Amino acid sequence: MGLLPFSRSTFAAVNHCRKGCIKLNQPVRNLISKQLIYREFGDPLHVVKFMQSEVPPLGDQDVLVRMLAAPINPADINTIQGKYPVKVQLPCVPGNEGVGIVEEVGKNVSGLCQGNKVIVTKPVQGTWRDIATFKKDALMVIPDDLGLVEAATLTVNPCTAYRMLTDFKTVRDTDNVVIQNGANSACGQNVIQLCKAWGIKNINIVRNRPEINELKDYLLNLGATYVLTEEEVRKTTIFKDKKIDKPILALNCVGGKNALEMSRHLQHSGKMVTYGGMSRDPVTVPTSAFIFKNLSFFGFWMTVWNEKSDPAEKEKMMCELISLISEQKLKAPVHKMIKFDKYEEAIGNTLTTQGFIGCKYILDFRKQPSLPPLPSVPGDEGVGDVVEIGRHVNRVDLGDRVVLSSRLLGSWRYYGIYHETDVHVVSHNLPLAEACMLTIAPCTAYRLLKDFRSMKNGDTVIQNAANSPCGQCIIQLCKAMGINTFNIVANHCGYEAVKKYLLKMGATAVYTLEEAEELSGLDTSLTRPVLALNCLGGRYEDVMLKLLEKKGVIVYYGCAQDLPMVKQFLRNDAEFYKFSLSEWEACATCVEKDIMYKELIQHMVIGNLYAPVHQAVELKDYVFALKNTVNCEAFATLNYVFDFTLP
Repeated sequence: MGLLPFSRSTFAAVNHCRKGCIKLNQPVRNLISKQLIYREFGDPLHVVKFMQSEVPPLGDQDVLVRMLAAPINPADINTIQGKYPVKVQLPCVPGNEGVGIVEEVGKNVSGLCQGNKVIVTKPVQGTWRDIATFKKDALMVIPDDLGLVEAATLTVNPCTAYRMLTDFKTVRDTDNVVIQNGANSACGQNVIQLCKAWGIKNINIVRNRPEINELKDYLLNLGATYVLTEEEVRKTTIFKDKKIDKPILALNCVGGKNALEMSRHLQHSGKMVTYGGMSRDPVTVPTSAFIFKNLSFFGFWMTVWNEKSDPAEKEKMMCELISLISEQKLKAPVHKMIKFDKYEEAIGNTLTTQGFIGCKYILDFRKQPSLPPLPSVPGDEGVGDVVEIGRHVNRVDLGDRVVLSSRLLGSWRYYGIYHETDVHVVSHNLPLAEACMLTIAPCTAYRLLKDFRSMKNGDTVIQNAANSPCGQCIIQLCKAMGINTFNIVANHCGYEAVKKYLLKMGATAVYTLEEAEELSGLDTSLTRPVLALNCLGGRYEDVMLKLLEKKGVIVYYGCAQDLPMVKQFLRNDAEFYKFSLSEWEACATCVEKDIMYKELIQHMVIGNLYAPVHQAVELKDYVFALKNTVNCEAFATLNYVFDFTLP
């Protein structure tokens, strides 16, 4: 069952050898970096250009990084305009933050190795490119499971918020109060979350807008104590009514009258830290604030702090921030991922500050699934035995059993030639059915259960399309983990038979959509779901949102991954995510993939995880298999597998 790959080779090396250019044992290096670049200061939409450039040979202290994502910050825009006090040499690749995967290291580089996930920690390194070479001291290794956006945006706004709450007043773990303006900005959102994590009460000022109630709800759910508009803060009675103490620390990124209003509410001997000036109006301080209230006013610039900071202090800060992110106490700001070739959209929206809650635009360098060149052999999954290998292959041996771990390689054939990095060695003890269907449905189920919510024994997961291959894997993995499953299936897909085999498989409860909609509460044996897995949308999504526990998590995947999450304000207490296995694979390290495969295979070998319900057919019967495979997995009751071992 599956396919029989019979050799491995690097086509570029073979072609060069045929032309007599090089010997096969010599390395071939012809890396092309896609990058944005500007050769003069000015309007970013006019001066920033897309270009391709050959990546130079790696120096002894250099690290080659495949970039995954990089944000567009206001400071990046100002630098391109020539208005930022950081001097750059032109031509220049913009971008100060970003996350990527180490592809290669120079011979004298220590502490970094291929496959490490890293962030860029020094400014003006040029992160708006898909392949980059950095000095090793400009990079920091981060945990593999750190969120993509959280990692890409770690070194500016979270660090700025951390330092301002740490370096000017002792506010952590005290009854002191912090006030800030620009609270919906990326830095403002980090301030709110750090205050919540550290037990600091906080007052947040935002500009009025049509969607002000939605914005207030969003910030309150992040951890804000109070959210006030600029007009409300002038006449608020929360201090007079003793609802909250006057703040001892004010964080200002607006300036003008807004900053003046904050200073009036500060306690005696309070401090104001200015780190921006969005209104472009000066900070005006009355004489009485100095004489009678003994207020102090400071400026803060993260770039200068980085230049002068003690490495130990910097490491301490980064470790604490990463820990908070891992504990989901510090989340990425509201953001939108923009594909690299759509960079003008991201730059334009940053220039015009669109988005009612300070949406941050992030360049996404990850490779996207593409259509294969025609003619093409179909098939994304399969298992086979290695019967021949190329002379430079070192990851697999003759006789190894392997599964395809990359997509669009064509598995519907008896023999295939694949690169060694596109296969994963599995045990011969693994049943063929489980092996050939290992790399999509089980992997999707594994990541959905691992990456979005910390689950414990007795928790409940709710999912729709429970009869799909992924749904069946979710049920079995949850059973092995001691997690209950509330499963919703379509009423017209042989419901009674589907319910019977899902319950036998380990499902805790199975309902049709209509039955789930009529429920006013859950069965007493089930706790309310804390994680919802949605691949359909519509009424299926509505009923899951109704049953989801407060502050629960809902993940959109499959067909629903492309749906707009317009209902998130109906459940503004919940967390909303999207997941695509192909996107995860594009940025996952070899270590992450190996850990996942190892755990899934272990479940399969000991009998905790079986292949989705399937029927084996010969390759010559492909018309029958195609004709009887339904278009939507949500309504599937049987999957077809080409078995090449059949006589």
